[in-house]
Amino acid sequence: MATTLFFSAFMSAIVWFFVLAGNTGSPGAWIYSAFLVVLFFRMLQTGEISRHRRIFLVNFAVFFAISFIGIMIDERGTMAIAADTMQNSANPFCHIIIPAMAIPYALTKTIIFPARMIGHFASVVMMLLYWFIATITIGRGWCSWVCFYGGWEEGASRLAKKPRIQVLSRNRDIRAFQFAFFIFIILVSVAFLSSVYCEWFCPFKIVTEFSPVVRFRDLFGATIFIAAFLGLVIVMPILTRKRFQCSAFCPFGAFQSLVDRVSGYKIKIDTEKCTGCLKCATACQFCAIDRETIEDKKGQPELTCAKCGECIAACPAGAISYEFKFAMPKRKCGSSPDDCAHAPRRPDPSTPFGRFVLALLEPQNLFVFSAYTFGVVMSSRFVPDAIGRIIALFTGGM
Repeated sequence: MATTLFFSAFMSAIVWFFVLAGNTGSPGAWIYSAFLVVLFFRMLQTGEISRHRRIFLVNFAVFFAISFIGIMIDERGTMAIAADTMQNSANPFCHIIIPAMAIPYALTKTIIFPARMIGHFASVVMMLLYWFIATITIGRGWCSWVCFYGGWEEGASRLAKKPRIQVLSRNRDIRAFQFAFFIFIILVSVAFLSSVYCEWFCPFKIVTEFSPVVRFRDLFGATIFIAAFLGLVIVMPILTRKRFQCSAFCPFGAFQSLVDRVSGYKIKIDTEKCTGCLKCATACQFCAIDRETIEDKKGQPELTCAKCGECIAACPAGAISYEFKFAMPKRKCGSSPDDCAHAPRRPDPSTPFGRFVLALLEPQNLFVFSAYTFGVVMSSRFVPDAIGRIIALFTGGM
C-alpha cells in the first residue's frame, strides 16, 4: 500500500502540473484530473493493469476526437483541410507519419507533411520530442498506452465477448503483412515525396480532418477512409477481439516494433511456470504471441509486442511479467572487506524500508508509471477541452 500511495502522490503532482496548471479555471480539467488520479490509484491497488489501461485509452480516444474536431472548426470553420492550410504548412503533425517522413527528409531534406515546425500543440518538433522520449523509455508501449487512435480499436475489440474470427494461426502472416505494408509506404513516400499514407490509407480521417470533397478523386479517397475506419477500426476488432489495424496496417506500429529494442522494458514469459494453455496468445491484442512462441519456449512475445499487459492478466500461472531489458547490478564481495565496502549496496528486503524501496524499483511499477505519465501528458490538453465543450453544449454556452 505504501508503494501505491507513493506513486499515486507522485502522479497527482504530474496531473496537477500538466492538467490543472495548464488549463487554469477549466471545470473539465478538475473533472479529468480526479478521473486520472482515481484511475491510477485503482490500477495499482487492484493490480488490474490492462483493464484500467483500456479505460484510460478508450476515453482518451473519444475525447481527443471531440476536442480535435472542435479545435479545427474553431481555427478553420470546418473539419476539412483548407487550401491555405496546406500551402502554409499549418496542419497538425501526426505521429503515424514519422517513419514515412524520416527517410525522405534524410535523402532530400524535405518535410513531406505540411505541418508547422514549431509554435503549435502538434508541431513537428514537439511531436518528435514526445516520440523520442517515449521510444527510449516505453518503446512500442506508446501504441497501447498513449496512441489516441488505437483507443478506438481498443474499445471496439471489447464489444463482443468472444472472437468470431480466430486469427491465432495467422499471427505470423499478419505481422509479415504489416512490415510489408510499412516498406511499401516508405518506398512510395520517397518516390513521390508525398505523405501517401495520409492521402490514401489513413482510417482516422473520419474522426480528425479530411480533404474537402470537390473532385471525384476526393470522393474516391473519402470512400476509402470511411471504409477503412469502419472495416479495420470497428468491424475487424469486433470480430477478432484484436487491434487489427494496429497489428496489420499501421506503419508507425511497425516502426516502433523495430526501434523498441532501445527501450528499457520488455514482457517476459517464464518458461518454467508456463503451462502452455495459450490464454496469453488469445488475449494478446497485437498478434505478438504464437503457438510457436510458447512451444519453443522463446521466453518473450514476438517483435510486435506493445506491452499492453493483456497477456499478464490472462495467464493463470502468473508466468508473464514486465521486466527490465538490462540486468540490475548485484552486490559482489571479494575476500577482503574493502571489496565488499565498494560493491553497490542493495536495499535490505528484511526491513520495511528495504521492501518499500525494492517495490518502487519493480519493473512493472516503473513501466506503468512511465507509460501512464505519457498518456497524461498527451491527453492533458484535449480531454479537458472536450469535457468543457460538452458542458458548454448542454448548458447553452456553445
